[in-house]
Amino acid sequence: MRIHVCKSIFVARDVQAYFPLSFHSTAAGAVGMPWYGSHPYLNEFILENGCRRILEIGVYNGENARRMVEVALRDAAPDEVEYYGFDFFSYNSASRVERKLSETGCRYRLYRGNTLETLPEAVRALPRMDVIFIDGGKSYREAKSDWESSSLLMHEGTGVFVHNVDFRGVGRMVDEIPRDRYEVEVFHAPSEGSVALIRKKLEGRRAAL
Repeated sequence: MRIHVCKSIFVARDVQAYFPLSFHSTAAGAVGMPWYGSHPYLNEFILENGCRRILEIGVYNGENARRMVEVALRDAAPDEVEYYGFDFFSYNSASRVERKLSETGCRYRLYRGNTLETLPEAVRALPRMDVIFIDGGKSYREAKSDWESSSLLMHEGTGVFVHNVDFRGVGRMVDEIPRDRYEVEVFHAPSEGSVALIRKKLEGRRAAL
């Protein structure tokens, strides 16, 4: 089934619900936030696993989106790569992100609004993803909701990366992920802090443990 390149779905939401106050105060200019931009571990996973379908929660200025797509295009034609992005698009317009994605030639769709509402609804129609990057709200409620929706889009080889595990709400969510069903690896990314990689625990992997 082909995915049509489309305009963003605009749903007005309060940006304060997305960023905790301490985080929101610097978000507009990304002051003190060196992690905005491309993330090497994502690009490496995409390249090593031949990822074609990418979902990102927290798109910001679209630089990470563009880079992930560009890496996927090394081994795939533009019409074989699909990108799905969720964000408020308050500090950076959706049209700006769309221009960056359009330049790659990939298929894409952007969803604007609070992922507490937009993501659970979109999951009903979205395909399984190859890689998912969760970098949305940092409260426990937001992180848990984003993970629960993302987990429904996993196949056996999907990698789900969770950013900012050092935040209390995000860390609590990661701690609660059932280890009998998922492999959870928390690693330190330079200038970013702790990041979690979550994958389904396959039968062969269980036997090896």
